[in-house]
Amino acid sequence: MYSPPPIRSILVPTDFSDGAELAFAHALRLSVALRARLDIVHVEPENDAADWRWGPHVGETLRRWGYDTGTTPSELEALGVRRTIVSGSEPDAAILAEIASSHADLVVMSTHGRAGLERWLRPSVTEAVLRRRPVPILLLPSGCRTFVDLECGAPSLKRILVPIATAPNPAPGFDAALTLLRAFGGEGCQLATVHVGEGQPGADLLRPPPGLQVFHWNVKGAVVDEILAIATTWTADLMVVVSEGRRDLFDELRGSTVERLVARSPVPVLVVPAEWGSRDAV
Repeated sequence: MYSPPPIRSILVPTDFSDGAELAFAHALRLSVALRARLDIVHVEPENDAADWRWGPHVGETLRRWGYDTGTTPSELEALGVRRTIVSGSEPDAAILAEIASSHADLVVMSTHGRAGLERWLRPSVTEAVLRRRPVPILLLPSGCRTFVDLECGAPSLKRILVPIATAPNPAPGFDAALTLLRAFGGEGCQLATVHVGEGQPGADLLRPPPGLQVFHWNVKGAVVDEILAIATTWTADLMVVVSEGRRDLFDELRGSTVERLVARSPVPVLVVPAEWGSRDAV
């Protein structure tokens, strides 16, 4: 019997910014729901010293959310939370190295969602990590609607939108979406697929559990525009997309479809590698 890969370890990079604090809150809430280890990583230029007083504050956040826990390093370690400082001048390389060494199953990052010329003038660390996509990456675009309440920690993950196409195989996206829905539980959850173009490729690969409402949309038009329109009008809480990375020079110049979706998305986007959780063993 096939089952998707478990998420036992989550990694969240931080630069102590507001965006990083938002990513941290989602990573922490996911680690609680999935009972996963949480690695918080800060990359500091050589000869500089990081000050964890600026955050993220794990113990304080958990207590604010109603969990009875301590705040000392040993108490946090007992909870499966580890804070790591890495020295280096290339944050993307350092983060990728930490993903490998910590055996992370999921990465959570904020992103400025740069597009067009700005992508060339100010390339982002998140984009560099996303291009190599070693594991699923939950991205929180600047200004997006979130699914974790920062004050009380309550999740509001009820509607997940999964764009699908002839390629790549959408099965890894379905698996990741169902994993998160199972973790947060609750009634009234809905999952929708959207395909821009002819047919409905891969929809039969979705194996919804009893009680999950499923919808399918098939539309025509500009791929990114149509997907974002449905995410907005349907008020999705999360978008899950499967990525094969950049395929040609055109993608290199303007960004892949996934990168362009992330740049404009009104909600968090979970990017799942096409090779994640192969169902070959079914």
